[in-house]
Amino acid sequence: MHFVRGFILALHIFGVIFWMGGLLMITSLLARVPEEVGLPKERFLGAARGLFESTVNLGAAITILLGLLLILMDPLVLRHGWLHAKLLLVAILLFYHVRFYRRIKFLENNPSQSTSREFKVIHGMVSALLIAILVLTVLKPF
Repeated sequence: MHFVRGFILALHIFGVIFWMGGLLMITSLLARVPEEVGLPKERFLGAARGLFESTVNLGAAITILLGLLLILMDPLVLRHGWLHAKLLLVAILLFYHVRFYRRIKFLENNPSQSTSREFKVIHGMVSALLIAILVLTVLKPF
């Protein structure tokens, strides 16, 4: 059982890398969109949506499903406060995930409505949430 749990944990971490890496890459990409005009701007937005739909959503699904499986395999972990805090941060991250995707779809029809600052803020929020989640998971402070 230890091997199976370790394998599922490895795949869970792989999903996190896909999810967070994709979100951070897309926010960096879209921070450049306001500087572009015409067709390049539309291509940036189309590429961002495609990457979001293929990589980021897949990473989020893998992360969440395998995270739930890990909890089901060891339900006593739910007694730990650090996991509750981590799950709250993941829920906040999911909120930003959905909001960010909707923003990309909106910008495809309204490309002039974007600002570099908004994507830098999203990048910073995702980074801060990721760091906090990692600290809680590794240190298990409470």
